[in-house]
Amino acid sequence: MGILTNAAVIVIFSLLGSKIAGRNFNKHDRVLGIGIMVISLVGFFENIYSVQGQYINSQNLIVVLLAYMIGYVLGDILHLDARLSRLGNTKNKTLNAVIDTTLYFGVGGLQISGPIALVLQGDNSQLFLKSFIDIPFSLIFGATYGAVAAISAAPVALIQLLIAAVAYFSADFFSAALNMQLCSLGYLILFFTGFNLITDQKHRVDNINILPGMFLIILYNLLKDALGEIL
Repeated sequence: MGILTNAAVIVIFSLLGSKIAGRNFNKHDRVLGIGIMVISLVGFFENIYSVQGQYINSQNLIVVLLAYMIGYVLGDILHLDARLSRLGNTKNKTLNAVIDTTLYFGVGGLQISGPIALVLQGDNSQLFLKSFIDIPFSLIFGATYGAVAAISAAPVALIQLLIAAVAYFSADFFSAALNMQLCSLGYLILFFTGFNLITDQKHRVDNINILPGMFLIILYNLLKDALGEIL
């Protein structure tokens, strides 16, 4: 349901945006950015902290922060954000539009953690949140690129289905702790999406560079399970 909702939102609001081309959406960036930051912080703390009796437990915090910092360094070394941005620089304007919108909607923390939460917990909330956040950006892309922006819904949904399939067939590995760690980092990446909307280009954070942290979290849990079995 969450995957279909996200695809439908991208299609509907991209088409709607194509009908109102020429509108100036930039003046609302700060309001949108602050809203995204608040939402992401709530999601981050929900997954980082758990209440046990009179105590607040935060056993996932160190893992997530290390994955965030090391992941960002790796992403920066690989120039991940810049490389992905250059993919949309082709001579074909239609292809550029599809690539740009697909990269924006299809690369991010909730894009990864959302399908995993859906499969393992039956939880659509992250995909619904992603859909809600994608509404204004779908309008902007539709107004900028036209109706062709709606095509990006297909590859975005396909990526989500592939992630969901991996989670389904690896369900025994995806523990509750791992899922919470992935969700936490996903919300952290989302936080910087909002941050980039309220700041200038000079202070922008290349939040896509944080994505390798997702794989570091998975690697950490793989090693933890393997060492646990050995010991």
